[in-house]
Amino acid sequence: YYRCSGEEIEEVADLRDIQGDLWMVSDLQGALSRTMTVEAPFKYVDVMVRKTLQETGEFDEPVAVITHWKKKRGASAADIFFTALPTRLYYQYLDQGKTYQDNLLLFPLYSVLFTVLKRMRHSAPVGVVFRHGRFADLIIGTGKRVFYADRCVAFDQSAEQISSLWNMVRADIENTEKENRIKVEKILLINWIDAGEKPEWPDEMETRLFSMEEEGFQFKGKTRSTSFLKAVRMCPALASVSGVSEKAAYWSRKSLPLINGIVLLVTLLFFAGYFYYDHRAELVGKKLNVAESKVASLAQGLTLKEIPYEKTLAFVRELGRYGKTPSFKQVLGDISDSLGESISVDMLRVDYGQDS
Repeated sequence: YYRCSGEEIEEVADLRDIQGDLWMVSDLQGALSRTMTVEAPFKYVDVMVRKTLQETGEFDEPVAVITHWKKKRGASAADIFFTALPTRLYYQYLDQGKTYQDNLLLFPLYSVLFTVLKRMRHSAPVGVVFRHGRFADLIIGTGKRVFYADRCVAFDQSAEQISSLWNMVRADIENTEKENRIKVEKILLINWIDAGEKPEWPDEMETRLFSMEEEGFQFKGKTRSTSFLKAVRMCPALASVSGVSEKAAYWSRKSLPLINGIVLLVTLLFFAGYFYYDHRAELVGKKLNVAESKVASLAQGLTLKEIPYEKTLAFVRELGRYGKTPSFKQVLGDISDSLGESISVDMLRVDYGQDS
């Protein structure tokens, strides 16, 4: 294992020797990464890939398939870009994340390279080559389609073998162009600390080469340059193949400073609100006390003035009684109606009693 922390890279014999949260990028020993066109309904593409790899003799044991990209091609076919490895090895890698003392996220190497390919945002096909040791991993495509992916291997790191390695990479690029009738506009080189110089290719092809910006790191007391760690930082945590619990634990710890800051801010706001409204309540209480004092003083100084009401009340009662008794005109009418033609009245006196 190589461990990078800050500006230093060191070799580590065991993951248990490392402390703290960790991103582990691995080529998943025994894995192969490539593209394939599968004749099957879209939802069964992964199953058919596993079956095809076993039938062709690529694996003689159960296979786990990590899908990086897939796209429909008609009703019953699809293109897929994947990494495949024995199932037992795949779960061994996942178990490392579960048994690691802190949080560990696992990233297949080609997940990182595919992320770099998409980040290039080039409409025409481009290539990404990662050179490390006697290996060169190649991926060709755009952000929406992958045409080719594979690893080229040299026998050793001698100058002759490394030259042969670069020739294999160039041959793969040219064959991919012919088979897919495309033109690879750019070829991005990503290197590790042992990658060496750029390849010596024909002028037409060399003009398409450019390198990712390198960074300096201390390794075994010497300054080494690499661009791979910059490529790793481009990769989102969601590209990890670790389980949901590992990702949740990682993001929880990653977000802890932010969560603490939010909690602290909310707490301060609550305290500020408490003191503000407590002050407002105190002012309202003082105003209420002043108002109550004024009401009490007004109540003490208030005297009721005696008003002679007997004559007014007697007058009102007389009006009520007069309203209930028949008028003098009504009495005259009633008596006149009861007299005959031969009767005349010289004098009439009407006395109104208390209630009659």
